[in-house]
Amino acid sequence: MSENFEIQPPSKVVEPICSEPSLPAKPFPVWSGWDVLLLFFFTGFIALFVGAFGEALSHLLQVKFPTVQFLRHAAIESIFLLSFQALLDVLIFLFIYFTITLKYNSPFWSSIRWVPRGTSYLLTYLSIGVLLALTVLGASAVLPSPTPPPLEELLKYPASAVLFAALGVFVAPFVEEVIFRGFIYPVVERKLGRILAVLTTAFLFTTVHVSQLWGSWSGIVLILLVGITLSTVRATTGSLIPSFVIHLSYNSTICLLFLVGSLIKGFPT
Repeated sequence: MSENFEIQPPSKVVEPICSEPSLPAKPFPVWSGWDVLLLFFFTGFIALFVGAFGEALSHLLQVKFPTVQFLRHAAIESIFLLSFQALLDVLIFLFIYFTITLKYNSPFWSSIRWVPRGTSYLLTYLSIGVLLALTVLGASAVLPSPTPPPLEELLKYPASAVLFAALGVFVAPFVEEVIFRGFIYPVVERKLGRILAVLTTAFLFTTVHVSQLWGSWSGIVLILLVGITLSTVRATTGSLIPSFVIHLSYNSTICLLFLVGSLIKGFPT
């Protein structure tokens, strides 16, 4: 009597899945203090180079073409000065952009913490910017400058005033936020902590505007408070968008009120 044995098919051998080792997360920020220091040197070099080139070009045109003596007019000089500032802003932005994307092969927007926080916050940030602008204008009226700051010279002429307003709305808020709160702030925060990062970036932000407000100490103090506000918002929200929106709203309010006032009362003489 024989027994039938069923031969079972061999079971499949499940090999252990070897997971690939995960890549270590990139630090934040991916750039270092040396890159910030290099930014300072780059800014100084570009400012000297572009300034010298502009002066040489203006002198050459006046020597070769005597009919362009109008280049010496204060209004034209103001336009040249504002154009120089706009060019400098663009070059600094490109330096930061290529440092992040080419040197460190990192995405630009997420690296500078351009993080959306939803549209529900947008009205709040816009309102803060308007309120901040009205506060600064009110304080400036109560504490007038004993001597007119250099900025008033730029605003004496309609063409330069309109150009200043356009740059103040469409260029300065974005570029300055990228420089101070997007590029410099995270490095200082990592090294020195949040409070010193807020104070340091606010101070550097103020130094950029000192040349425009020289002689108006109340104006310098007020712009320092604006810088502290913007850096504090960047620190508390963890995103660059809120400080940018506040900065944009602040500049837009001041420029709009100035242009409306100039149209009603006339430009300063």
